[in-house]
Amino acid sequence: MKFNEDYKVGDYFSGVLLETFKEKGISRPRVRPVEMFSDNIRVEFPRNKREGHPLGTQFRALVKVAQKTKKTTGEISGPPYLVASDKSIDLVSEYSPIKQIFAIPIGDRVYEYISETSELIINPINYLRKKAYDNSVYELKEKTTTSIVRTRSTVIRSYAIQRSKGVCEGCNTAAPFTTKNGDPYLEVHHIIQLSKGGPDHPENVAALCPNCHRRTEKSQDSEEFNNTIKKKILLLEESLGAV
Repeated sequence: MKFNEDYKVGDYFSGVLLETFKEKGISRPRVRPVEMFSDNIRVEFPRNKREGHPLGTQFRALVKVAQKTKKTTGEISGPPYLVASDKSIDLVSEYSPIKQIFAIPIGDRVYEYISETSELIINPINYLRKKAYDNSVYELKEKTTTSIVRTRSTVIRSYAIQRSKGVCEGCNTAAPFTTKNGDPYLEVHHIIQLSKGGPDHPENVAALCPNCHRRTEKSQDSEEFNNTIKKKILLLEESLGAV
C-alpha cells in the first residue's frame, strides 16, 4: 500500500513497521516505513533509538500523519511526513540486519559509520573519546595578521555531552529537559575560555545545565566554581584511562 491522498493529516496508524537507514547525501541516520507507506516519506523518530542500533534495525510504532506549515502565513511547507510516538516504539527483536553498521555521532548532525567491533559493543563512547582527543587543539591559529582564533571541535562537544550521560557535570543533577531529538539538554562549557588561551580539549570542557553554565560566568564564586569543575573533569578523564 502506498502513501496517497486517502491518508489525511492527523490520521494515526498503529503497528507500522519502520527501519533505520542511511540516506544518500545525509550524514545522520534516518528512519523509513517498510510497509503501508512509500519508503521515501520522512519519519520523525527519536535520535537515541536511531543511534543505538545498527542500520537496518526494525521497529513497530504508532505513527501520525503530520504536515508542516509556515508560521507567518499558514501555508503548507513540504510534503506530509510521519511522526512515531515515542512511547509506542517497540524493537523487532526477532529481526537483525545482516550488516552490523553503526552510526557514531562525532558532532552536531555529523556521523561516522563503522562496522561492529567488540570495543564498540562494550563501550561505544570509547570510539568517540579517541576521536575527541585526536581532534584536540592546544595552539592558537592565526586567522589574519591582526586576529587569532581557535577552532571549536564538534567532536569534542559531542564527546562532552556523551560523557555526561545526561547529568550536569557541575551540580550532578539530570539535564533540565529533553530536546525534540530525544537528547538530554546540556551546554558545553570551556573551563578556561578559548579567548583566554584555553585548549579545545576533553580535559577543558564540561557538559553543564544552563544554571551551572551561567554560574561559571555570572556568580560571585564563578572562579572557585570553575576550579571545582576543572578538578572534577581532570579526575574523570584520568579515571577513564589512557586513550
